[in-house]
Amino acid sequence: MLQATRIYFRQRIQNWVRRRQGPDGDVVILRQRRVYILPTRQGLLYSLTVFVMLLGSMNYSNSMGFMLTFVLTGLSFIAMHACHANLTGLEITAGKAPPVFAGEVARFHIHVTNGGRSARIAITLGAEDSDTTVSGDVAAGERGSVAVPLPAEIRGWLPLRRLAVESTYPFALFRAWSWVYMDLRALVYPKPAVAAPPLPPPLGGRGSDRHAERGEEDFSGLRGYRPGDSPRHIAWKASSRAQMLLTKQFSGTGAETRRLDWNALTEFGQEERLSVLCRWVLTAHAQNLTYALRLPGREIPVGGGDVHRDRCLNALALFGTPDGDNL
Repeated sequence: MLQATRIYFRQRIQNWVRRRQGPDGDVVILRQRRVYILPTRQGLLYSLTVFVMLLGSMNYSNSMGFMLTFVLTGLSFIAMHACHANLTGLEITAGKAPPVFAGEVARFHIHVTNGGRSARIAITLGAEDSDTTVSGDVAAGERGSVAVPLPAEIRGWLPLRRLAVESTYPFALFRAWSWVYMDLRALVYPKPAVAAPPLPPPLGGRGSDRHAERGEEDFSGLRGYRPGDSPRHIAWKASSRAQMLLTKQFSGTGAETRRLDWNALTEFGQEERLSVLCRWVLTAHAQNLTYALRLPGREIPVGGGDVHRDRCLNALALFGTPDGDNL
C-alpha cells in the first residue's frame, strides 16, 4: 500500500513538472526555473552539526565557536549557489540510439554543451528506468558526449521517457537536478535464439527469383576463405597474389538462396519464432547468403548485405505493432 502511494504521488509530481516545463525538443537549455535543488543526506547532517555548534556557542558564549559556525554556514550557502550554477545554462542535445537486441543495454547518445566561462564538474545523466548513470566534466566553451544506458528487455521501440541531469558538486551538500523529456528512442531487435534449428535448405536450381535467374555469372567480389567453401569457388590467382585463400562471391546464385519462412516454424510460439528468424537472418548474413524473409502479411524479397539484414531485423522487431504495419 505504501509503495503504491509513493508511485502515485511520484507520477503526479512528474506530470505536474512536465506540464510546467512544456514539451522538450531535440535541444534543451537548462534555465534557472527548471533546475531544482535540495540538500543531500550529507547536507542535512552538515546542517544539524552546524546547528549543534550554534547551540553550544550560545550556551558557553564562545566567540570562536560563533565565528566557526558562521563560517561553516556561509560555506554551505556558497556550495548551494555553486551546485545550482553547475547545471544552469547547460545545453542538452539528443543524439542517436543504435539498435540493440533484446536482453542487451541500449545506449542513448546525449551531447552536453557548456557555453559558460567556467567548467562544469561531475555532471551526471541517467534514464528514469535505469539505476546506472554516467558522469563527466565539460570544460568552458566545450561540448561533451555521453551514452546513457537503459536495459532493453522487450523488442520494439524503447523510448527514453525521462532523462535526469544532476550534480552534487561541490562538497555533495546539495543535489541540483533537472528533468528532460526528449522524443528519443532505440529500436530493439528480438533476442536471437540460442538453440535455433539449422537454416532452411537452399532453394536450388533456377527458381523464379530474379536473383536466382542470373546464376553464378553475376560476380560480386572476393572474401576470405571459410572452411566448407567449394574449391571451384576459390580465386586461385588472386589468392596467390594476396598470399591467402580468397573465395569468389556471387550475388545471384540460386544454390545459395534461402527462404526464411514464418510458417516453417509451426512448433514455436510467436516470440520464439521471431527469435529463430532473427538467428537465421544473422547466420545467413554471416555466411554471405542471399535470403528472403516471409512473415504473416508481408514478405521481404531476396537480397543480401547490410541494408537487407537491417531491413529484415527491423521487420522482426516491429512485427505486430502499428509501426510494423507502416514499414
